[in-house]
Amino acid sequence: MRNQRQDHPLQIVSPVPDAALSQAARLWWGATGHGWGPPPRVRACHGMVALDDTGGVAGVIGLRDAQGGFPAATPLGARIAFRAAPATADLVVDGIVVRDARQGIGSALLRQALVRAASAGHPGLRAEVRVQNSGAMEFYRAMGFVPVAQGRFGWPWTGQVAILRRVVDDLPDVGFDGTVGRRDRDVTAARGR
Repeated sequence: MRNQRQDHPLQIVSPVPDAALSQAARLWWGATGHGWGPPPRVRACHGMVALDDTGGVAGVIGLRDAQGGFPAATPLGARIAFRAAPATADLVVDGIVVRDARQGIGSALLRQALVRAASAGHPGLRAEVRVQNSGAMEFYRAMGFVPVAQGRFGWPWTGQVAILRRVVDDLPDVGFDGTVGRRDRDVTAARGR
């Protein structure tokens, strides 16, 4: 059964347009910042947004690679207390947040992140998820991610974190209606750019 909101077009855009940057930062920080102050300055080139038909941010995904992540700077508290997961050649999901859950927005953002990982030559896409976050764990499993490690990464109080990984060789075609197929031709096109 389709949700009424699924009939409204969404556009996945990267880098994040200037007009959407502060809204994307607020949405992202609202879920990832644990209420610690105002949203940080974020880097448009390390994020993607799903824009609704009014230009509003329906979802945002931050991405991290060897050049850094979605936040433009690491706050002092994070530099002191945050425990990084082992280094990787994969593109890393630096938080994914949607305005309205279960609308296909997160799936669409993640699929585009897979395409971006492939086009940039990353062998996979990685997510670091609190084991207790059953909704996120199930979401990534449904998108083809598999656990590759577990440990006490991130904030000291978050508990065990699973490192989940998806190779970019077999990208899913995930529509807003929840259907899943294969898009091998997209991988080829992405790698050929």
